[in-house]
Amino acid sequence: METAGPPIRRGSRDERREATVRALAAGGEAGCAYCGQPLPPIPRQGGRPTPYCPADPERYGRWGAKVITCAMLDEQREIWVTVYGPDQPMTRLDTGALDERLGSALSALDPLREELSALRTHVTDETAAALRAREEAEAARDEAVEQARVANAERAQAVAAAEEAREVEAAARKQSEVDRAERDAALEKAEAARKAQETALAVRDEAENNRQRALEQAAAAHDRVTALQQEISALRATAVEELEEVRRNAAEAQQQLRAALTAEHESRMREQEQRLRDQAAEADERVRGVQLAADQRVAESAAQLSQATKAYAETLAPLHAELGELRARVSAQQAELDEVHRLREAEKAEQAGNASDEVVVEYPESPDLPG
Repeated sequence: METAGPPIRRGSRDERREATVRALAAGGEAGCAYCGQPLPPIPRQGGRPTPYCPADPERYGRWGAKVITCAMLDEQREIWVTVYGPDQPMTRLDTGALDERLGSALSALDPLREELSALRTHVTDETAAALRAREEAEAARDEAVEQARVANAERAQAVAAAEEAREVEAAARKQSEVDRAERDAALEKAEAARKAQETALAVRDEAENNRQRALEQAAAAHDRVTALQQEISALRATAVEELEEVRRNAAEAQQQLRAALTAEHESRMREQEQRLRDQAAEADERVRGVQLAADQRVAESAAQLSQATKAYAETLAPLHAELGELRARVSAQQAELDEVHRLREAEKAEQAGNASDEVVVEYPESPDLPG
């Protein structure tokens, strides 16, 4: 993994190329016009000097069928400098512009993120409120159930009181039978007294008194029995009415409680669903607004890219013309170099023919001319 990028090169592409070619022609150490790596010297047998490193597919790889070279990268860098300005670092990506665009995009998304957080908090609060309301409704339901249980207990007590009243009525009936037996005995005694009236004048008054007392006791017993029967009937009717009233009240209380709980639950659920729908619609509207703003920024970026492409095409046309002129000049200089080498070889052959009797004078080789 690379730890550092290519060095920052100042000046235009032509200036760096000319400086590298001059260094090569002077025979000194020359660096690549793009990456700065040392270039091999020009061989003695001559050759066309190049200001870039030789093509190496293992270094940068390939782009389709082409080998990526320093010359290709330098040309792309020149286009980059023309579009974005001079003194640009030789990086493959404008990280500063990318950071700015990412920062603007993230700053545009911050309000939406805050709104979503607020909506999440609001939904959480509403859910907690709904849970508390449900707990309160369940507590009210438990209280109503407890009240119904108490009403059932009171109804059971009323039934027990009715049973006790029935037992009292049975006891009164038994007492009435006893009184009737006593009345019959008194009548028998009266009959015996009437039979003995002829023989027991002294006992007649006492027998009459006894009979009168017996009649009074029978009448009082009859009155007591009648009063007890009326009281028992009234108690029974009252107990039945109270029992029916308790049943009706319990049924009405249960129905009212059930209706109230159902209505309250449905009302709260409808209100909560409506609030959630409104919040979802508002969030969708905000998302659509953010999306429209993002689409507009994308359209503006596309327009800027189109303008930059057009400017690049307009700038590249004179560069191609200048490149053609440079190639023509290099071809002419190469022809001159070939002619100089041919004359030098001819001079060396002529001197070799006269080397047996003459002293050979060696001339220093002329430096290679820039291409």
